[in-house]
Amino acid sequence: MIHFRTERVLLVAPNIFSVQLLANNKQIKHVTEVDRVFPAIYELAPHLIIFDYDYMDKDMEKILRRIRTNAYYNKIKICCFKSTANRKIDSFLKVLGVNHVIYKNELYSTAKESVNHVKSILDPAVTSLLVSASF
Repeated sequence: MIHFRTERVLLVAPNIFSVQLLANNKQIKHVTEVDRVFPAIYELAPHLIIFDYDYMDKDMEKILRRIRTNAYYNKIKICCFKSTANRKIDSFLKVLGVNHVIYKNELYSTAKESVNHVKSILDPAVTSLLVSASF
């Protein structure tokens, strides 16, 4: 398994996260509007982008295609956070360039394999934010 622990993370999700936690964290930038994704990528130069698929459903394909066709963005790893698994959609996301898909149940699962999968991809700070938002 390839590890994607990163220094800078762009989180594209609804405003469900603690603003105080994100304001004090220099490694994570939170974007809630779709039109702010690319300016935020330019400002932060993230190593990893986490998209909330349930929130970005309608714009996801367009954004992923734009990221993967631009050489400036080619080293950015992309991760999608989804509430449930869907083989057809997950396969399509992989084709569009998503490196990992993380499901809500993996964040607070007791299965060692699921927990290790999430921890190998994300830093503890990002994982704890996703866990707190998923409840």
